[in-house]
Amino acid sequence: MITPPTPDNENERQRALDATGLLNSGPVERFDRLTRLARQYFSVPIALVSLIDHERQWFKSRQGLDAEETPRNLSFCGHAILSSSPLIVENALEDPRFATNPLVTEAPKIRFYAGAPLHTVDGYRIGTLCLIDIQPRTFSAEQIDMLVDLAATAEELIQVDEISQQSYLSLESELRASRERLTKLVAQLPGTVYQFRRFPDGHMTFPFSSPQIQQLYGITPAQAAEDATPAFERIHPDDLDAISATIEHSSSTLEDWTATFRVARQENDYRWITGQAKPERLIDGSTLWHGYLQDIHEQELARLAMTHSEARLRGLFEFSPIGIALNDFDTGKFIDLNDALILPTGYTRDEFVSLSYWDVTPREYQPEEEKALLSLKTTGRYGPFEKEYIRKDGSRYPVRLQGMLSQEQDGRQVIWSLIEDITERRKLDKMKDQFIATVSHELRTPLTSIKGSLGLLNGGAAGQLPSKAQALVKTAERNAQRLFVLINDLLDMEKLVAGKMPMKMSVQLVAPLLDEIIESMSGYSEQHQVTIQMPDDWPSALINVDAPRLAQALSNLLSNAIKFSPQGEAVEVDVKPYANTIEISVCDHGPGVDPIFRTHLFQRFSQADGSDTRKLPGTGLGLAISQEICQQMGGEVGYREAIGGGANFFIVLPRVLS
Repeated sequence: MITPPTPDNENERQRALDATGLLNSGPVERFDRLTRLARQYFSVPIALVSLIDHERQWFKSRQGLDAEETPRNLSFCGHAILSSSPLIVENALEDPRFATNPLVTEAPKIRFYAGAPLHTVDGYRIGTLCLIDIQPRTFSAEQIDMLVDLAATAEELIQVDEISQQSYLSLESELRASRERLTKLVAQLPGTVYQFRRFPDGHMTFPFSSPQIQQLYGITPAQAAEDATPAFERIHPDDLDAISATIEHSSSTLEDWTATFRVARQENDYRWITGQAKPERLIDGSTLWHGYLQDIHEQELARLAMTHSEARLRGLFEFSPIGIALNDFDTGKFIDLNDALILPTGYTRDEFVSLSYWDVTPREYQPEEEKALLSLKTTGRYGPFEKEYIRKDGSRYPVRLQGMLSQEQDGRQVIWSLIEDITERRKLDKMKDQFIATVSHELRTPLTSIKGSLGLLNGGAAGQLPSKAQALVKTAERNAQRLFVLINDLLDMEKLVAGKMPMKMSVQLVAPLLDEIIESMSGYSEQHQVTIQMPDDWPSALINVDAPRLAQALSNLLSNAIKFSPQGEAVEVDVKPYANTIEISVCDHGPGVDPIFRTHLFQRFSQADGSDTRKLPGTGLGLAISQEICQQMGGEVGYREAIGGGANFFIVLPRVLS
């Protein structure tokens, strides 16, 4: 591992970071939106806004990572701030700078890193917007450009905060000076108090101006009282015509004059000025304005930077390949949406906005919608979940939705939603399932024959085999059995997904079912030297289930718990009845489930250790089958961390009350 070198301008860089006021200031939604967007767009588990402090890197915004900071000497970002170009590490194990880094060899096991440096207004690199993956991956030039654009947006947010901080300090200083001047002369205001007069012949003067006019326009109050022309020569050429037009309009209508424009302090060094004045007509036909001019350079730069940042975000919104919608939480009306959402529907934007929610959502998805609404109210987010949308021609297409609740500046609650058209993904899944089903069916018959023949050989049907041959036959029979289990799991999964596995539902007591299932697992638990603990008495509760299928689902959970438990430990089975449901939980005291893997728990072929050298066998289908079985019985399978460590899987089923 190579410790990141210290930049040559480290002292100045650290002062610039401290001056931003970002360190230890808590999360900011503007940065969180960017990291959420980066994580979603690049499909990475971790996205961060990282700030490089004295001895640490501290995360201003983090998605997918619990840690608030890590040591600077271990940081990838410490290397990234050494250059203004993005740092891309496609495989940390192959990079001598990081191959032995504890963040690579241990949790979170970083393999891929992409970081773009963030600059202050003065150009100091104080941190990065970075992406992290636990798998090696490549990064295209287009993706690098998108990362740089997102980093530029984060950088502008930082610079807005920095400018605002400087502006605040500047204004605070001006106010202190103003109070001191007010004790002496009113003329010592932070801006310029003035009278401006335009005569009928076009001649212009400042009959009165406070001393600050010299700083503003480079002329003394006495010179300004003679001729105002030098002041106009200081106005930016692009603003001069507009200023003249506003003066003419105010003179003819006697409406208040207001303007924002640029004035040169030195050659090509312009500052933003704002002014307002009230006009009156004098007896000789001239117009006299009483007004005030003030330097607003920092505020205007901040406003322009904010406008530019919003334009960048609007570009990301409009050109996102995934549908994005903003809805009013109370009324459900669309506030904003992008083209990617409208395109698959066949509607125009005006047509889509005028539709009610149920014009595009089939009624059979109402239970899922109610769950999403409840999740929004309780957790502030919903999904992801899948459903269908109805096109203008009445056809349907599948979508994947997820979103979050947000609050606007006016206090109104809104919902940001990502709506992804998954038609192509569904087609690919269908092709994959058909392929797996075909292969499974074609393999099952010859494999049954092979398995039986190996069993006969192992049992001595062909006579006593040499010891080496006997060992090979046992190994072949064991592997044939594992392949047979995999094929059976594949066929079960196919039937469940296709709805071809009939459920013979009947109302029965939960206690006898559990006793029978636990008894069937006793041999397996003894083989692994693990005990199964259960309460002395089961609750007297009724459930409506297919008993063999429930046994299959619960046996999968029990076998996993036993398999991952240390020898001598116990697996605990418990039942908790609730008002309308019953929960059957299986708790072990093994290593638990890696937080990074938890989102993939119930996906087909998912295994925490997916390598060819994993110590524990399995197909990666057990949890997916259990979930599908329970869902078809009106329930679900879930996971939570066990108290004291380990895994706690549970099955929730509807309870029969009478």
